[in-house]
Amino acid sequence: IWSSSAGTFGGMERINNTPLPFVYVSHLRTSLLVYLTVVPFIFGEAWGWFTPILALVVAWALLGIEAAAVECERPVRGCANHMPLEAFCAVVADNVRQTLQHSAGMGVKLRRRIWDAPPTPVRRVRLGTSVPPPTPPRTPGR
Repeated sequence: IWSSSAGTFGGMERINNTPLPFVYVSHLRTSLLVYLTVVPFIFGEAWGWFTPILALVVAWALLGIEAAAVECERPVRGCANHMPLEAFCAVVADNVRQTLQHSAGMGVKLRRRIWDAPPTPVRRVRLGTSVPPPTPPRTPGR
């Protein structure tokens, strides 16, 4: 359980600490700026007087997608719309606590079972000989 938890935590840390490359972000924003600047000129004849309104709608949609991409770059910051890392950690800590309590209880039961069990006889066998099958223990009264 510890190795899988450590692997999961390491994966979350890599996601959180790996920003998008600057060249990718720069190229994306430059392309978006050029496209949004050119849209009114390209669709001006087809859209007529609705060109400013429709250009604003297109800009709002594309800039919203770009803002969502920026938010996804750092998924576990302290903002309201990010993943609640503290809550995830609390759930994992609670699960580990329950597992350890259950394991400790199972260990006590196993030790009691071993301690209360009758001793098993030790059979000595010479090397190179076959091992006879174990004989069932004799019960008194039979």
